[in-house]
Order: sequence, then structure tokens, then C-alpha cells
Amino acid sequence: MRHSKTKLAIAVALVGALASGAFATVALAQEGGGGGDDEAVRFTWASTGEPSSLNPMSGYLALDFYFWTPSYHLLVDWDQDFGVEPFDSEGSGLATDIQASEDLMEYTYTIRDDVVWSDGTPLTAEDVAFTLNLYKSNHAYLPQNYLTLIDGDVEVVDDYTVRWRTKEPTSLYSGQTAYMYDYILPKHIFEEFEKPKQFENVPNVASGPFMITEYEVGQFVRMEQNPEWTGPEPYVDEIVWRAFKNDDAIVEALRQGEIDFAYFTSPNIFNTAAELENVDTMVGSIPSFSEIGMNTGSAYQEPDGAFVPHGDGHPALTDVNVRRAIRMAIDSEQLAESIMLGYAEPGTTIIPPVSVEGARWEPTGDELMEFDLEAAKALLEENGYADSDGDGVREMPEGSLDPGRPLEFRYYARTSEQVTVDAAEFISEWLAEIGIATNVEAISSGRLGDIINEGTYELFSWGWIPDPDPDSALDWFTCDQRPPDGKTYGNNDSYYCNPEYDRLFDEQRRALDPEERWDLVHEMQRIYYDDAAYAVMWYEPLFSAWRSDRWTGFVPQPTPEGDPLEGWGGPAEVWWKLRPVGAGGGTGGGSDTGGIPAVVWVILAGVVVIVAGLLVFRSRRGTEDEV
Repeated sequence: MRHSKTKLAIAVALVGALASGAFATVALAQEGGGGGDDEAVRFTWASTGEPSSLNPMSGYLALDFYFWTPSYHLLVDWDQDFGVEPFDSEGSGLATDIQASEDLMEYTYTIRDDVVWSDGTPLTAEDVAFTLNLYKSNHAYLPQNYLTLIDGDVEVVDDYTVRWRTKEPTSLYSGQTAYMYDYILPKHIFEEFEKPKQFENVPNVASGPFMITEYEVGQFVRMEQNPEWTGPEPYVDEIVWRAFKNDDAIVEALRQGEIDFAYFTSPNIFNTAAELENVDTMVGSIPSFSEIGMNTGSAYQEPDGAFVPHGDGHPALTDVNVRRAIRMAIDSEQLAESIMLGYAEPGTTIIPPVSVEGARWEPTGDELMEFDLEAAKALLEENGYADSDGDGVREMPEGSLDPGRPLEFRYYARTSEQVTVDAAEFISEWLAEIGIATNVEAISSGRLGDIINEGTYELFSWGWIPDPDPDSALDWFTCDQRPPDGKTYGNNDSYYCNPEYDRLFDEQRRALDPEERWDLVHEMQRIYYDDAAYAVMWYEPLFSAWRSDRWTGFVPQPTPEGDPLEGWGGPAEVWWKLRPVGAGGGTGGGSDTGGIPAVVWVILAGVVVIVAGLLVFRSRRGTEDEV
């Protein structure tokens, strides 16, 4: 039977060449799970990793936003250049008017009256007030960070108006920036749950153009058009995200036509994708950075509010001099060139080059901790970290928390991002040269998240995609953002706690003059950089590729070269402009994966069945004759 399979494969390959990959699209519809209409216009995209949650109450990974963006509205949304969307029916935010009191302590938001949830229930001010209060009272991982200035509850004024007061004057809620990343949720769904953060939210009730209908862990997420969507009608009927273990598998799926669009983490594999026929690529500039994070003292810091000391991190990292030595032993320029093949920009501070104008500070002159292994060695020597037994590994000094303990650190990279594994080889060698030993282990993002919450690490490699406004990124590193108890998520994964930094953070939120605010924001970046809780390796680009013979109409954010599927705000414009090649002015409707009429696919499918049947019959006869 080996010969019959070979002949059948040849027959299918010949006809498949004529079909230009259409059968892969049909196979995807079948393999994606959950049925689905094979006549639907289906857009399939892929990446490595797995969502942390499809529930905005508890999700925290960048991947999660690609499912929230088509599903939910924000009150105020970003435009394509990270300005604010207009407060009208053409904008993608809910707010149509924002009124601020003279003292900038009371805000009144009027919202649209034409938005309907996917189950037919109107979206009203009740949903807005409920959602914001829910985020506040349930310590929703990311959303609650934007609401800490609100004093008391958000109140409903009428069906389409909400109001709140703030604890102190602030301009952050004035609509000058799309400050609040708080996706508005359906009250009539979430109020049913005693523990809303544990709700899987699949299927979801959505206000955006698409709703989540199915999720198979490790396989796919399916989204379908919201029948109650009142905005521009998308050309796409279904969005399917597929999970892959690595970039190699993704590029092969793109080559074979099993997927339409892909994100890559490896620049090498991205370069391979760029050489494929009928594939376009983009190197997007977005707010993003990758870092080496250090456990600055989860087990050694004083109890404070909800925070209870926990974990078993190495006490050496409580010493800023050790952290600075590590920063000086990491060559960001070489990593950007060797690991990211020159696509990335060497990293320094936690506010990336792509951000709101004026927000970024960059170290220069004596403030810059340049790559210098000899200076790093000298800094450790000066502070008592000597290699007393000659084994190449320094020990804790006398009078420290653990005298004589070797500087041996657990260092975690992520399996879903090969560049973090590749970078670990360089970084481990550099650290070894200055007398710090590392035990590198590559694990899943989910497992690493658990380890960070537990405080059972010394070093890790991960990354952030901050908001364009710097407030959220700065907020991550305040004391009250530390994982509090070994089990609960906290954004402050380095356990950094500096009262002066926290004081400046509060001041920048109160600053009413933009220039005054930027001065405070710059000083915070300087303090965090100098305290070296992170060693920012690079500002990473976003690698994307898509089948240009099938799809057009991508709207990158920011323009002209950003994220082709957006993922920054509420209902993304790309989802109603993205269309199959050859699609005209109409939207929705039948399958169109490359401009070839559907009847041709039917004829080609028939040819496959006939040819395959003949070859199998002949092969069986031949096999029987040979027996």
C-alpha cells in the first residue's frame, strides 16, 4: 500500500497546485473545530503561545488583547497614530462627550446610544458603571490600574451618562489621551458570577464586530460576526486563531496555505517567511521591550498592605550594586544585532521609543550603564563579592544576609519565544565572566508566570507591550503592584519597591501641565534605570507575514508600519476593512480566498476525487498481482 499512497499524494499535489492552496483553507475549516460554515469568509491567523484568559478581568498577556479588541468597546479609543478617536459615530470608542469640572475632580461621560450586545441587549450606562466598579472592587489584573484615582463608585446619571469623582485633580480622564484600557463588559452576564475573574467567558457576549464562540486550549480560538453589530459590516465572517508550538511550524503552515496571517518571534524564521511566494511581510514599530527581570527581594522586603514576603530569591539581588553589575554585563547592542539580526533597537529605559511624544527619557553620558565587563567585576569587588575559593563564582560578603553563599542564579527563558532562549546563551557567558553562575531553563509563559508570583526565581526573560501613554508602564513598578502573597498575580514582576518612585508616580498623575508631567515621568524612568530592577535588552519589532494572494486591506497601527491586526484599542478598524483579494464593494458573503470563483473549487474537488479513485483502484490491482 506504500505505492498507492505515493501515487495518491502525487495526484492530490498536482491538482492542489492548480487550486493554489484552496484545499488547505477547507481543511482548516474542518480541523479548526466546532463546525462552522464552509461557505463563510474565514480569516485564519497564528502565533506561538496561549491566551492567559479570554476574560478581561483576569487576562494579562498581549495575545489576549487580540480577542478583546474585536469583542469590546473602550470609553475612549486610539486612532491609527495613537491620537484620540473622535467622539462621534465614526469613532470606535463609546464616549461621545466628556465634561470635566473646573477643579478636574469630577468627570461626566456621555456614551453612544446605538450599541447593542450580541444577545440583543442594549449597551447602556449601567454596563459602563458596573464594569468600572467591578474592575475596581475585584482587583482586575490590568484594568484596575486605570481606576485607582476614582473616589468611590462610578454613578449612573441616566441611560447613557455616567459620572465619577477623583481623589485629587487629574487630567488623565479628560479625553486628551485614551488613558483607560477598560473594556466595557455586559452587566447582565458578569453580575451572575460571585467570582467573575474565574469566568472563562467562552462564548462571550460582545459589543464589537466579532464575538468569541469557541476555544480549544492549545489549538484555536474561533470568533464569528456579531449579529447585532451596528458599525461597518466586515468582509470577514469568521476569525480563527491557531496556536503553534514554534515559529518553524508557523512558517510551514503559511507556506502550505493552512493559515492566512502569522506573527513571528524569531527574526531568522521571519526572514524565511519573507522569501515565500505570495507572502508579504512587515516589521512593525510598536511600544514594546524585552528585558531581563531580577527578583529584587520578594522574600526579604517588609510586609506592606496586601504584600507578604514570600519566595526564596537570592539575597544578592537585594543589593543594587549586584543588579547594576548585571546590567553592565549585558551587551544590548550585540543582542540586538546577533539575536534580533539588527531589527531591534538596543534597550535602556522602560518607556520605548514608540510612545506618546515627550514621554521618553534616555540615559546619556555618565547616566548610561554601558556594557563593560571589567567595570562590572570591579563593582562587585568593591562591594565585597569575591571569589574566595577560586571556582569562578563569587560569594556573598561578610555581614550580608547570607555570608559565603555563591552567586548562583536560576534564570528562566520562555519556550514560546526562541529569541529569549538564544539570548540566554550570550547572557549566561557574560555573567560567568564577572563571577555569576546561572542555571538556565526554558519553560512555558504560564509556568513562568506562576514562578514569578511565587518569588522562586532570580532572573527571567520576558517582555512588555506598554500603552502609548507612559502611565500604565510606570504603574507596573509601584510597590502595591508586587505579587502580594505567592499565589496572586501582580504586574510588578521584579518586586521593585521604592517610595520615592511611588511618590513621583502619584505626582505625575496630578500634574495638569504636560511639561511638568513629562519632567516627573523622566525622573521616574531615571530612578528605575539606576536601580536596575530590569536590564532592558532591546525594543523589539513586531514580525508579521500574510498571504498577499488572499488578503488585502490591512490597517497597521501605528501607521504606516505597526501592527497589521491592531490590538490596541476597541473594535479595530482592520476587522471591517480586511477583505479577500478580489472582493468588491460588497461585504460578507461567500468564500473568496484568491479571487477564483467558488464553482472552480467544486470542479477541482471533483477532479481530485476521480483521479484519486482511479489511481487507488489501479494500485490495488497491481498490489494484488504482485502477491
